[in-house]
Amino acid sequence: MVKAPEKFLNEYLSHEKGFSGKKGTRGPKIQIRKVSDEEFTRFKQNLQIIWGIYCTPEIKDILSRKHKIHFLNIEGANASLNLSYVDKGIFMEYEVNTGSKKELAGAQVYKQGGMSLNRYFTSITGMEELLRTTNVALQAVVDVLIEREMPETDIWNAIAKGAQIQQSMAPCI
Repeated sequence: MVKAPEKFLNEYLSHEKGFSGKKGTRGPKIQIRKVSDEEFTRFKQNLQIIWGIYCTPEIKDILSRKHKIHFLNIEGANASLNLSYVDKGIFMEYEVNTGSKKELAGAQVYKQGGMSLNRYFTSITGMEELLRTTNVALQAVVDVLIEREMPETDIWNAIAKGAQIQQSMAPCI
């Protein structure tokens, strides 16, 4: 039978404390974005409309044949992104300007990526996470969904025409 040496657990635990150093402390708390009741209602309604359209049988039928339906394009000062309906929900493709780099002769550097947004559209905690995010691309989505009403008919018309709703965000000064 295998047996641990005496005081092994104490030694291991003291070793762990030495490495972390900050056991039990939290990082800075991320503040939730301040929005008025009217803005939160518009934000919540826009999220519900976008998710509700995704859940319709018509969209599911189109996705079974086409696999991706682009419906919203957002251009901001630091990010550009596209929202699409895909088989597994709502997907965002984005490009974020991370600034210029001296070591690259002042060239602008961009970060590209994609992410599923389902968790933000399907629960109140997801909506709160979206308001709390530090991700520049997600902040652009939040800005559009808070500031502008997204009529359901506009989304349906854009999908029917194979187009995208175009939104641009003015840079904050």
